[in-house]
Amino acid sequence: MADAEHDEFLTAVAGRLPPERAELCRLLHRFTQERLEAARLRREGLLTALSAGESQAAAIELHEFLRECWEALDGLAREVNVCMHEIFPNTGLYPPGQMTRQCTFYVVRKTLREHPVTAGHPLSRLLWDATRGRPAGEYDKLSFLYNLSLFMPVDLVGEGELPAAADLTDAARRVVKPSAVARDPAPEGTAAMLEWVEGLVKECYAHLRQALGGATR
Repeated sequence: MADAEHDEFLTAVAGRLPPERAELCRLLHRFTQERLEAARLRREGLLTALSAGESQAAAIELHEFLRECWEALDGLAREVNVCMHEIFPNTGLYPPGQMTRQCTFYVVRKTLREHPVTAGHPLSRLLWDATRGRPAGEYDKLSFLYNLSLFMPVDLVGEGELPAAADLTDAARRVVKPSAVARDPAPEGTAAMLEWVEGLVKECYAHLRQALGGATR
């Protein structure tokens, strides 16, 4: 996402939200962008560990990569929450001054989807379709591996490949939902997941700019 696009988004935020909420959104925006940058760095660390044949270091870098990607989604959701609450204040979104750590990607997506006022909004449809209605393979892989990483190390398999659901032991399989995720070379698989997250973030900011531009304070 180009600097100009960030500036346009934050300008739209400042033009619509009260100053203290605009400042909160600015900090949330910085968090999201730093998580994406951290994911890029963790991916580089993963590739370095792979080239050196350091399997344990590669597993650690993969763990961090998955967590940073998912934290970027949660950070994005909190930005969405603050902006959409200003436009739709009575739809079950968290009041910006009362957000807790339970304000996650899953919760914001569900809230927007279930309220009749926001269910048909383009941003609500985007979040739902991209991750539940017609989820991309990159999202399925990220979700599967991230949820696995909450419980145990995620080791690479084969010749530096991201594990498939079929690679899990019976014990490991019990902690994640059934999945058809297949193996994928780690360099290509992590690049695709990161590109997908970055693309979704960019699309969401475009929808938020349009929604916030509908009126000014």
